[in-house]
Amino acid sequence: MSTERLTERIARRCSSALPVLEWLPRYDASWFRPDVVAGITVAASVIPEGLAYASLANLPPETGLYAGLLAVIAYLFLGTSRQVIVGPTSALAILLASGVGAVAGGTGASYASLVVVTTILVGVFAVIAWAFRLGFLVHFISGSVLTGFSAGAALYIMSTQLNKLVGIESSASTSAFGQTFFGRLWYTGSHLAEANPETLVVGVAGIVLFVLGERYVPRAPNALFLVVLSIALMSVTDLQARGVDIVGSIPSGLPSLTVPAIPSISTLGSLVPVAASLFLLSYVQGIGAVETFARRHDYRADANQELLADGVANLAAGLGGGFAVGGSMSRSALNDAVGGKTQLTNAVVALVLVVVLLFLTGLFTLLPETVLAAIVIVAVSGLIDPSALQQLYRVSKSEFAIAMAALLGVLTVGMLWGVFVGVVLSLLVVVSRASRPITHELGRIAGTDHFVALELYPAATTTTDVFVYRVEAELFYANAARVRNDLLERLAKRDSDVELVVFDLTSSPTVDFGAAQMVEKLHGTLESREIDLRFSGADAEAVELFEATGLAASVGGVNAEEPVDDVIDRWRAERSS
Repeated sequence: MSTERLTERIARRCSSALPVLEWLPRYDASWFRPDVVAGITVAASVIPEGLAYASLANLPPETGLYAGLLAVIAYLFLGTSRQVIVGPTSALAILLASGVGAVAGGTGASYASLVVVTTILVGVFAVIAWAFRLGFLVHFISGSVLTGFSAGAALYIMSTQLNKLVGIESSASTSAFGQTFFGRLWYTGSHLAEANPETLVVGVAGIVLFVLGERYVPRAPNALFLVVLSIALMSVTDLQARGVDIVGSIPSGLPSLTVPAIPSISTLGSLVPVAASLFLLSYVQGIGAVETFARRHDYRADANQELLADGVANLAAGLGGGFAVGGSMSRSALNDAVGGKTQLTNAVVALVLVVVLLFLTGLFTLLPETVLAAIVIVAVSGLIDPSALQQLYRVSKSEFAIAMAALLGVLTVGMLWGVFVGVVLSLLVVVSRASRPITHELGRIAGTDHFVALELYPAATTTTDVFVYRVEAELFYANAARVRNDLLERLAKRDSDVELVVFDLTSSPTVDFGAAQMVEKLHGTLESREIDLRFSGADAEAVELFEATGLAASVGGVNAEEPVDDVIDRWRAERSS
């Protein structure tokens, strides 16, 4: 291989793994101003949400800023979406807190150290998935499951903030019920007499102001305005002395390399399912936002490259003392709304966070915790989509039931197991649909050689002695038996004496060995009734499989891509010879 070709291949691979090498040289100077404005606006949202989600994860507030900073730097170099902003999210924070908290409670290991290990594992899982090009797997999670899971996650997260919102001590219960949505509601309701009135007023006022801001000035940094207003309020009143808790001192400075203590094998094993859930949730959140904005602006995003971006962002967040990160739909939507054009927006966000961490952390000392709770509650309310649930109920009761099962799974067994409930439901949906394919009896359109589904085109005609059948799916072991039974049931309903069954494989490009065995049995059944079996529209690989099993010879030969009309003509010619 010549030096030039080797250099070209290396450059191509680098630009593939580092999208910044592809888009930055083509950067249009006219995009710079909107990218800067968008970056500053998004940073104004990242700062209060980072502090709030760190609290949600039971971590010091600065860790949310560390995670946000390192995530946007990683995505600047590795991301393929021009609008997506990666960082801490409410769902990841609460899943991390519940999952790692349960593991830390049964060991002597530090919770913060286990958070770092878990976040690094999330990154490792994502990088491994990227190496094996597993980006396509996310498409197996159905939209109805995500709709229900998101709504359940929002309600669950809200329940974790109730004690901070009203100013009561958090529940010390370690029971399974006490850690659920319903358990937290029961605890808060039974302890309302202990609520701090001032805390409740500040929190509720924060919710009202945030909601009004999001409704009437959605492009404004409403969370930051609320934070600044609440800090000003605390500085001129004696609310702190009256029991309104504040964030307290936040250390200044940039994140430094954090090397966690390696936990025991048993502890590490307990963290693996937590990290796997976080990875899945992180990637699903991110790729959903990526695909949304790629479609909106008509450009191509790489699902596999997003795995690498997600993995490196989490590795950086973990090693930098932060916690699990993922693509944020709300911050990405804000970036798009204010005109962000490219990934350079991430660089602006990073620069603003560096300035805040170096010089401005002292400003947040008096930030009330109840205001952080208000920010979380309003932010996650966007995860509930009543219109989507109504549409599911109206269009498909079964899909609505799946969404409700995912929702109740989160509320009853928590976020960690709720993720697995969602995954299992998605897989069951895929298996159910694959094992129950759509099938048709075909008829000919008069005056043509085209065969179409009789259910869709009643005017199509059938021939007395020929039955033509098609499956609108690949044929494999899971649906083989159902297809065979369906064909025989349809055949039994024909009033005439059928002498030929033509199995049209045009819509079944793949046939596995289990399906081939089914077809052999079907041939035997039809042969015992003195009915011939032929195949049309077979893919070349299906022809090879039928020839290898001997079925092709038994049915008089199978030709690749042979039309139905030709198969029938060939059969009639054989009968008349």
